[in-house]
Order: sequence, then structure tokens, then C-alpha cells
Amino acid sequence: MAKKNRQQQQRQKPEEPLGDNWTTPFQDLKITFEEPPPPPPPPKPVQQEPPKKERTKEELELLAAFGADDPDSPELNRSDGTRKGPQVSIHKERKGRGGKTVTLVRGLQALGALQQMELLDNVKKDLGTGGRFVDGILELQGDIGQRAAAWFEKNNFKIKNS
Repeated sequence: MAKKNRQQQQRQKPEEPLGDNWTTPFQDLKITFEEPPPPPPPPKPVQQEPPKKERTKEELELLAAFGADDPDSPELNRSDGTRKGPQVSIHKERKGRGGKTVTLVRGLQALGALQQMELLDNVKKDLGTGGRFVDGILELQGDIGQRAAAWFEKNNFKIKNS
């Protein structure tokens, strides 16, 4: 083992400093970089109203077949800008769904088919959950009764204590 250590020590001689005589092929290379021009100012945001969701031809045919009400119904949209929604009751249920909980919102039968579709789109988007209308009852996926109640109150629906 002593031989091995001596051989390693001989191989690992300290490197001598290169000094002033050392040259590199890049020492005469002079590179200058020009300052890039400043970026243009960002464009001013244009405030546009979000486009209304256009109904497809198929959806319009279904609405006509099921007797959709006028979307500008006075029950939901008044001239003074306030909304008067129907009274809703919110329950949760697990029966017949493989143990999955759904939140049921009853009392929306008075809405027309088009209004139900728009309401469903808004509820699903704002609450971040899936849902559907079944026989005039809104089924929302999950146990979100408190969030749903807050959403309906915020949108001027009356909540029936249940």
C-alpha cells in the first residue's frame, strides 16, 4: 500500500502557475455588444364586453321543441336592474348514486328552458362543479350546499330554510 501512495503522490504534483508567458487564442478577441433597444410599451387593454354565448342550431331547435320562454322574461330581468328569482330549497342526497353526494336545488321549475341552461352554465362556472337539470331540479355534484346557498343569495334568489 505504501508503493501505491507514493505513486499517487508523484502523479499529483502541484500545478505550476502559468504566469505572464501563458497565451490563449482568445486573448486578442475583442467583442462589444450593443445595447438592445428598449421594448415597446405594452398596449393599453381594451375593455370589451364578453360576447354572449351563442346557442347552436341544435340548441335552438331543442328550445323551440320544448317551448322555451322569452329570455327577457320580466320575472328575472326588470327594468330597474334588480333581479327577482324564485324561492329555492337546497338539500343533499346520496340515494341511488353509488355513495356519491349530490346537492339538489328545488324550486327552479318556473324558469324556462333557456333560463335554466344559462343558470346552469353560470352555477357550474362560478362554483367549479358539474351539474345538470333533471325534471326542473338542479343537481350539483358534491356536497356544496353552503356554497350553493351563498351563490343563490348573491344572485338574488330567496333561500327556503331546509
